[in-house]
Amino acid sequence: MKITRVEATACRRAYPVEVHPAWSPGNTWNGVVTTIYKVHTDEGVTGIGASGGSPELARDVVAPRLIGRDPFMADYLTRVMRNTGGGFATLPIACGIEMALWDIIGKTAGLPLFRLWGAHRNRVRAYASMVEVGSPDQRAEAALELLDKGYTAIKLRLHAATIREDIAQVEAVRAAVGDHMDIMVDANQAQEPGTPGSEDDLVWGFDRALATCRELAHLDVAWLEEPLGRYAFDNLTRLASLSDVPIAGGENNVGLHEFRWMIDQHCYDIVQPDALVAGGLIVLRKVAGYAEMHHRQIAPHHGGNGLGVAAHLHLIASIPNAGFIELIQEPGKLDTTDFQGILAQPLVPDPDGYITLPERPGLGVELRDDL
Repeated sequence: MKITRVEATACRRAYPVEVHPAWSPGNTWNGVVTTIYKVHTDEGVTGIGASGGSPELARDVVAPRLIGRDPFMADYLTRVMRNTGGGFATLPIACGIEMALWDIIGKTAGLPLFRLWGAHRNRVRAYASMVEVGSPDQRAEAALELLDKGYTAIKLRLHAATIREDIAQVEAVRAAVGDHMDIMVDANQAQEPGTPGSEDDLVWGFDRALATCRELAHLDVAWLEEPLGRYAFDNLTRLASLSDVPIAGGENNVGLHEFRWMIDQHCYDIVQPDALVAGGLIVLRKVAGYAEMHHRQIAPHHGGNGLGVAAHLHLIASIPNAGFIELIQEPGKLDTTDFQGILAQPLVPDPDGYITLPERPGLGVELRDDL
């Protein structure tokens, strides 16, 4: 089997209403632009992937280096793509095309990826991940609505000026749902470099992070995410050793070397790589294995789009040290089906709060016909 053609197309999709992501203060989400990749082969098998990246760079510079190659050589070809040039400009392209290569491999083998990689489970628990900072009343109401839909876990955004305001949001949700939901919280303090607005936003120091951990410990919080800067490794190690609340992070870290640093230094109890950022699905599988050796859990980031969600779902179902899939949403504004809008059938939890793995070969999902 040989690669014959690579397509790269920018897909723009509007959201129903504006949302204001906590991690990008002062900015508004009106929609999303996703680059969709299709890799064609001489045996009629086509793989699909999605990420960021310039379609022109993908078509004119990266794709010519893949033509005539064996798509099963996914790891090697990812290195080829990263070495094409352009620095980090080729990273999202490589991540999206690598996803399509795995789709080809699964389709050719006649297996969904989670079974190809060695199934550990066939359904994964979902958590509803909020986009905006909400008031205590808003978040308590949203948590009850999500509980009625079957969700058994929710992630809140802590981005208030004071610890008291942050904790009030968590207290309201815990009072509303009792012990029927797990609560995660995200401080989004590891967004620089690369996130517009973060240079002017609230920045936590070690003392605030530790004080927040101590307050959250009484509320049975599952984890505190990104409480310090992305490369504040020394302070993250200190915080993780002192906190009774598990510390999570890593969504914007890139490459095996960064995850090795963080795991070796015990920065995080829960590691959160993203296949569209860290370097691809192969990188995530290696990170998961290294984390398992060090008794660390993996909770991959949301994946950036519907195909990313599907790819992460297969990964999580194939490893022992992962248990949650993140589904981005903002109740009353942005449904998770909107976030996954490129999929013909978005992945949503059942009444018990789990997503059952698709059994069709490859990623097991299809793109919308109108893209």
